[in-house]
Amino acid sequence: MTPNESPLTPEEKQSALFAQMVMHVAGTAMVMLGRMPNPMTKKTEIDLESAQLLIDQLEMLEIKTKGNLTGEEQHLLKQNLMMLRMGFVQAAETANKAPATTGTETPAKS
Repeated sequence: MTPNESPLTPEEKQSALFAQMVMHVAGTAMVMLGRMPNPMTKKTEIDLESAQLLIDQLEMLEIKTKGNLTGEEQHLLKQNLMMLRMGFVQAAETANKAPATTGTETPAKS
């Protein structure tokens, strides 16, 4: 922090932490939906059960925080939930089309 910068207010800090948490959960769900490679294995895989659990957690957060979020926080949460729900449908369709011998794993994207 430079001398001219003021520290974050408690509300700003909480808002930043909320956004960081939502983005972390959404990013992990995107990995589970096969939208990006797993950073540990470098493989792109679909794990619908884990993805659904993460989506459920964000939906619970939306319900439990109703009326307590700023407009920006609400928008962030809603946008991520919409993206994940659409991604889940697409991943489920992809998993259903995959040959039974390969399971739900898909080749890593370059």
